[in-house]
Amino acid sequence: MVSQVYFELKFAPPSSQSGEQYVRTQYPVEVKAYRQNRNRVSIGLVVLIDADTSTPQERLDWLARTLADDEQQNRQPDEAIAIFVPKRNIETWIHYLQGESVNEEDTYSKFPNNEANCKPSVENLAEQCRSQNILKEAPPSLQLACGELQRLLQLL
Repeated sequence: MVSQVYFELKFAPPSSQSGEQYVRTQYPVEVKAYRQNRNRVSIGLVVLIDADTSTPQERLDWLARTLADDEQQNRQPDEAIAIFVPKRNIETWIHYLQGESVNEEDTYSKFPNNEANCKPSVENLAEQCRSQNILKEAPPSLQLACGELQRLLQLL
């Protein structure tokens, strides 16, 4: 049997608000939509938000508060909702995946017009996460993301 996979990517509209504000306003909306549809179709929700100068846990707590403010329960263990929170920003992970030594305090440069170059590294990371073989020297927030991926895969 072949299952059909459908992706809907949503990005913060350019110049309208910060990415953080966009996630803050959209997260409760998307969780509600997920919860309304999860028993009819096999779906998951993936959220990506930079920790910036906060910790990943502070971001997770912050997202939980946005649900509480919307009178919704926090993410439940049986819900296919994964939250990826790179410490500082996503470029930290990409530079690590490309073999650089990184820390989670510095800001790393973006890859304008060259984003696709990281695809092989990301595919390698996905396989490491699926096989639970992530390297111990990986940034801690990246290790947490692998746990989120495992969680999602088990529920889909």
